[in-house]
Amino acid sequence: MAEKIILIDFAGTLVKAEIIEEANVFRAKVLQKSLPKKEEHADPEIFYKINRKFVEKLTGLKTDAKVKYRKNDLDFMELSGEDIQNQISTNLFQIGMFLVAKTYKQSIVPEGLIEQLQRIKYLGYKLAIISGVRTDIISGMLQIAEIPFEFDYIYGQPPKLGVKNQEADVKELRKKGLIKYSLGDKLSDLERGKIEDCKSIFVTWGHPSGGEEEIADYTIAHPNELKLIIN
Repeated sequence: MAEKIILIDFAGTLVKAEIIEEANVFRAKVLQKSLPKKEEHADPEIFYKINRKFVEKLTGLKTDAKVKYRKNDLDFMELSGEDIQNQISTNLFQIGMFLVAKTYKQSIVPEGLIEQLQRIKYLGYKLAIISGVRTDIISGMLQIAEIPFEFDYIYGQPPKLGVKNQEADVKELRKKGLIKYSLGDKLSDLERGKIEDCKSIFVTWGHPSGGEEEIADYTIAHPNELKLIIN
């Protein structure tokens, strides 16, 4: 029998929007920039572009530079200056995220969501994260915060970023089983979850970009409402 999977977005859905914003404070201070505006959160491409601009200003590394890079598996590759700018920016974000995970522990998650996800796992569902946040940031943060269960699958970004809306990750996840529900806080999350036999759930506590309720199968304002949908 095929596995039943619940797909969950990370930033703004699994982790509170205000936690993400606090983590951004660390990065903003180092980059000597203002905190991101709401529209930047809603559009990752704008967000990345602005951060790259400030990394270039801080470090002098141009977007068209070519940088030799050695991977953890000891293989070699060449990265563009833009790739390295993204990596520097997300390294700073990683430190900020780990700091808030250490400070707030399980409170990084909206109240009631941990209990609901534990209930859902007990029902036999597998839990998966697909996110525009780096995989190592997600995995490390969940361990630091001492989240009392494991996610079965985590598909985040690599350090150089660049995975576009994670279509390939969704395709790979579908090889594991049937994605029955997809939870997200913005339009791109819900569009990503528009796959056969998958019901999308818009959570209102994150960073909406607009138009979410029009395409979502369900809209919830509190995690406890999941028990009326997934049972």
